[in-house]
Amino acid sequence: GKEKWREVKHDAHHEEDHHDEDHHHGLSPTDDPHEPGWVVKLPLILLAIPSLAIGYFAIEPMLFGDFFKGIIYVDAHAHPAMHELTHHWHTIFHSSLGMAIHGLMTLPFALAASGVVLAWFFYMKRPDIPAAIQARFSLINKVLENKYGFDSFNDRFFAAGSRFLGNKLWQIGDVKIIDGAMVNGTANLIGKLSGVIRKLQTGLIYHYAFAMIIGVFLMLSLGLLKI
Repeated sequence: GKEKWREVKHDAHHEEDHHDEDHHHGLSPTDDPHEPGWVVKLPLILLAIPSLAIGYFAIEPMLFGDFFKGIIYVDAHAHPAMHELTHHWHTIFHSSLGMAIHGLMTLPFALAASGVVLAWFFYMKRPDIPAAIQARFSLINKVLENKYGFDSFNDRFFAAGSRFLGNKLWQIGDVKIIDGAMVNGTANLIGKLSGVIRKLQTGLIYHYAFAMIIGVFLMLSLGLLKI
């Protein structure tokens, strides 16, 4: 069938926005999939070569030898797979090369190779076959494409719920409590107190003298009460 990456949704009102989005994300409808350049492949090859060499020489002493003796202990009764693998190493594989060759004759490798061959045949030689399968089992195809609805559920429940909760916490905690009550509330309180105190500063001497008399009276009263 038609490749998903070639399907572009056009909107008469947002055609320019879609063009910019396609330009920055993924392939455009006129592009074809291609192998990455050597700037990507060369570092991967250079990393793979020492990885193979280290694995070839280190697998026996690290997994089946005494490299981790006294440090890591594997209980054969609780983890029989490692015990069986050690037995196979000494009776069947005998070396890293033997283990690699034996891996080519196992069922998982055959299934993986057959999957690659079938994918190449279906999508390179006979693309009409997967298109017919998709049309015949459209319901199953839709369920698989929608990932059983889990992504939609996560987006609508967890993601949307988290955004809703975060937005409410921001509105209540940040806007109303911190900015509204603490920051702006403190500024408003100081402004109101300043407005009241400003009215007491009349500039008249007898007002200040009267305030001093009241202050002296209060100090004497407090002193007498303590006695």
